[in-house]
Amino acid sequence: MSCALPSWMSSLTHSGSKGSDMEGDRLTQVASSAPSSYVDGSLRSTTLAMSFPDTSSDGSAASRLCFETAASQDIEWDRLTFGSRLYSYRGYAHCADDAYLLDRFLVLTELRDIDGDSVKLLFRTFKFMRLCDYTVEDICSTLAHASSYFIDAWNLCGNQMDTSEVGNVLATLTFIAHCYVQDETCPLHIWHKHLFRKYCPLKTLNAAVIRLLQIRRYMLRLSNEDLAHRYERLMKARTSIVGRIGHDLEQTTLDDHRPA
Repeated sequence: MSCALPSWMSSLTHSGSKGSDMEGDRLTQVASSAPSSYVDGSLRSTTLAMSFPDTSSDGSAASRLCFETAASQDIEWDRLTFGSRLYSYRGYAHCADDAYLLDRFLVLTELRDIDGDSVKLLFRTFKFMRLCDYTVEDICSTLAHASSYFIDAWNLCGNQMDTSEVGNVLATLTFIAHCYVQDETCPLHIWHKHLFRKYCPLKTLNAAVIRLLQIRRYMLRLSNEDLAHRYERLMKARTSIVGRIGHDLEQTTLDDHRPA
């Protein structure tokens, strides 16, 4: 893979200045300090991440078949906005919850469609965060921020993004959001090893992080209203399957105790 910047990143340098000279100085400071700050990270999250198999691969056929024949049966695919797209790659999901969560995440980004490679990468990103032992609440908060960040990136350079790059941008924004949301973060080189290694070198990924921070003018905080709206929708999405399973279990219990 070439070290050249993707087209959407290169376009930022020709789309007009987004900030002042002071902001440019801040970009330089972030770029020079990013590697060391990310590498320090959280020892706990890093240790956990390094202990599980490399998720940059598509995973074994056996594990995908296991999901396809078990948890995915509980998912009402036709009720999901991106259900037909996600269904084709359901074997890459870590759990049934992630299908609902990814669908709602994509809705919040205001995308109209997404390609298969992006779906696979985002399913792996969700799996990565779960295996790093982040709680569902932490993951939903991270995704709430990332979905908002993406809208700014898309408005500025979406016409320069290939369909295959959308997933990489979303996953990179998820890394940025988790750095803002979490006290214990997983360093960039670990994200690269498990998620981005086949896409670009670490140096290019670090440059992508800086460009995306530049688009946000280094302001990662969302308004209380925007955050609450996005977080609530993501949390409700993951309870969809919980509610259905709970109903099925309740119905089974009633049937077991119903007189013959």
